[in-house]
Amino acid sequence: MKIYLDNCCYNRLLDDRSYSQIYYERNSIMLILELAEQSAIQIIGSQMLVREMADTQDLYKRSVLQMVYGLCSEEVKITSQILERSEEIRHCSNIKYKDSLHLACAEAGKVDVLLTTDRKFMNNCSRIKTYTNVSGPNQWLLEVLYL
Repeated sequence: MKIYLDNCCYNRLLDDRSYSQIYYERNSIMLILELAEQSAIQIIGSQMLVREMADTQDLYKRSVLQMVYGLCSEEVKITSQILERSEEIRHCSNIKYKDSLHLACAEAGKVDVLLTTDRKFMNNCSRIKTYTNVSGPNQWLLEVLYL
């Protein structure tokens, strides 16, 4: 199974855990990373993720994000087709530029699911035709582990 984590999933590992939603999402992402370490799933990355992580100002946070990104087994390169698909996504939805690139990269990487903690992004994806499933880490884990 191929999984694409968008940048907010990687960052969730370092977010304030005093909020229950953040705490549970972080734990779900940690379990997903553990599944990748055990080769039970594959995590697919992209040049877009690398770019966003490189823009992280905090050096400690950037190094942690890059270390975790090292679990990716493949990296999707941004091509003209991906840029065109990203534009197509933006024109038929309220999805922001970076998110549309993540979705286009996930589709190009033929992933089974793109995971995000961004509810607005998830809701917007549910309103358009996508070629990959978009879900939150908590919901996806429940589906995979218990169904």
